[in-house]
This record gives sequence, structure tokens and C-alpha cells, in this order.
Amino acid sequence: MRQFIYLQTMRAMAKSTKSQGLVTTWQILLLLFRCNDVLSDFSYPDFNKTAGLVFNGAAAGTDCGETSEFVAIGGSEENAAPKIDEYGLTATTDLFSITETASNNSKTDNTEVYDAIFGHREDFEIDANTGCTTRLRLTPSHPSKAGSVWYESRVPIMRGFETTFSWQITNQSKVCTEHVDRSYATTQHRSCAVHGGDGFAFVIHGAREASFALGGDGSELGYGGIMNSLAIEFDTWTNVDTQGSDDIFQDHISIHSAGSMPNSSNQSTSLGYWRSYNIADGKVHKCLIQYLPHVETRYFELMTANENLIPYLKDNGEGRRLGTLAVFVDQGIPENRPLLAIPVNLSLLLNVTQSLAYVGFTASTGRKWEIHDILSWEWATMEIPRSELD
Repeated sequence: MRQFIYLQTMRAMAKSTKSQGLVTTWQILLLLFRCNDVLSDFSYPDFNKTAGLVFNGAAAGTDCGETSEFVAIGGSEENAAPKIDEYGLTATTDLFSITETASNNSKTDNTEVYDAIFGHREDFEIDANTGCTTRLRLTPSHPSKAGSVWYESRVPIMRGFETTFSWQITNQSKVCTEHVDRSYATTQHRSCAVHGGDGFAFVIHGAREASFALGGDGSELGYGGIMNSLAIEFDTWTNVDTQGSDDIFQDHISIHSAGSMPNSSNQSTSLGYWRSYNIADGKVHKCLIQYLPHVETRYFELMTANENLIPYLKDNGEGRRLGTLAVFVDQGIPENRPLLAIPVNLSLLLNVTQSLAYVGFTASTGRKWEIHDILSWEWATMEIPRSELD
């Protein structure tokens, strides 16, 4: 993380040379000295070593993909699982049959040669540069799973922090419907939709379960039910049938907390408003989450807020001022342009002792499923605000 801040600042200084001349040696030395005030608490450039991490539920480490398994309703696959009416799938009739399996997220699976039904993803394509690096697999591509991975020790959060991670979502569930002529029992056409669920979240919490905390599956994204928590969720499934849901039919990123009460992924816990982003397109994405212990005026135009934030929009004494939580994704990181940001005072939002909290990831699947992978992760507690390095 220290190197990240150094490179970010060097880019900014390099841009300034066009109008202000060359970067001097003393400026570089000063920068290096000031970067020493940023403590890189832990770093996982990959997960060949997972010392310091605690796995719960369906979460595990893996080095490659998994074998796709069929979930068939009235199908003839030899390896088909038993009927799973509890997932709400329609049984076979003499007019059509439904088969559900895990897509390989490849454009070579010929899904697009058929009439795609509503909800089909047309933009998924596995990232060819991913390889088989060891990663955190928060959930496998199976129905109704939930997993969490936490750093085993609490880390300081109130003074400010930065965390970066990369993610990839693959093997989404694929539903194909074979439409059959009633009289002649011949296949007329096939409709397929590739769209998995439900998503993952980066979570900060002070719950009594400590590093064993795990929330619900499905729409809860693995963090629903965790008390005293803050979640930045990466939602890939629309739960419009869920009470209090404000989901949209787009992948989106949003921030949720119920303060010291059990958290959940619904409108009553949303801090600000969602931002749409293509989360589950099979590509590798990178995210930076930053908390500054002051209000960052440069992010004003990108900030969002709603009435749920009102209790947390004030100072809480010396050293516990109103701060800024910002989420940067992909190109927004080098451009220092957050996808979304909110003003919030974490010392009012979370009740944690000694300003220390657990940090990590959760994910879930439900009626639809997909693989949620974290490929790298770094965390740094900031002794000085990042804005002072610019």
C-alpha cells in the first residue's frame, strides 16, 4: 500500500512537471519520508499463503475453477441433481423443460445463438489473463451458500485507512428452456439466460462473533445479520421481491449499515444511494476503499447522502471528526475519482473498543449462483491523510 501511495503521488507530480518543471531530488526524498508515516498493516498480493486469515462457511482457498454441476428439472443428464423445487424452479411439462447449470462464462458456449430470455448477460467473458493464481473463493457456484473471510486481528479504523483488492466473478448459473411442440414432441427453440447471484461485500465490524462472523445467504450477501457492521456491497442480483429492497436490475455498489444493530442489504440500512457498475462480467476488477478522518472537499460532486446518514453527520470530539468514506473502482483509482463517497463519522456509526475492528469479505448465493473470488488484498492504516500527500 505504501508503494501504491508513492506511485499515485508520483503520477500527480509527473503531471505537474508540464507546467512547473522537473521534480527535484529533495521533493522525492520528502515524499519517501512522508510515505513512511503510512503503515502497511498487511498485504496479500496473492493467496499462496493465507496465514492471518480466518475462513467461515463456504469460503476456501483455491487455485483454479471448479467442475460445473447440473441442476436439472425433468432433464435427462446422468449427473443431474435431484429436483430442487425449494429454489422456485418450474418442473417439466409437455410444453417445455428447464435445465439449470453453471455457465463457464465463455463466449464459446453458444448461449447467444439462441433466443436469450430476459435477464441474460450479453457482456460476460472470462478474463484470459487471470491464469490459475491462488485466490479466496468466498462461495462456490452452488445454490444457497454463504462465506466470509476475515483478517484474524482487529485493525485501527478511526484515524483513516486505505484498502485495495481485486475481484473476479465467474461460473454464473445458466437457465435454458427447451420449448417443445405439444403434438409432435419436437424441440422448437431454446431460450437461455446467464445471470448469477447474489454478490459480495467488504465489511468492517465489531460484532461479538469476531473473526467467525457470518451472515445469511441469498440477498443478505453473507453480511446480513452481522451486528455493529459497515458493508460496501457489490450486488449482482435484483431482489425486488424482498421487503424493503431498493435493488435495481443492474449490478451496483452501495454502502449499508444499521449502526450497532444487525446489518442487512435493504433500503433501511442504505447510507446514500447506489452506483451502477458492471461487477460480474467475468473480468478482473480492482477496488480502493478509503476512509479519511476529515471531509474531503474534492469529492463533493461525487458524494451521496440520505436520511439514514443524519445520525452520523457530526463531530464526536477531538480526533473523532466527521470523515469521508470513498469507493474507487478500476480507472477511478489512478484518476483519484471515486465511484461514490459519503460523509460519515465512523466513531458514531460503529461501537468498537480502542478504535479497532475486524475487516474482511463476505458473499452469498441463493436461487441463482456464481463464484465470488478475491485475487489480492492490501490494508494500510494511515497516520496522515492521503490528501496531504498531493
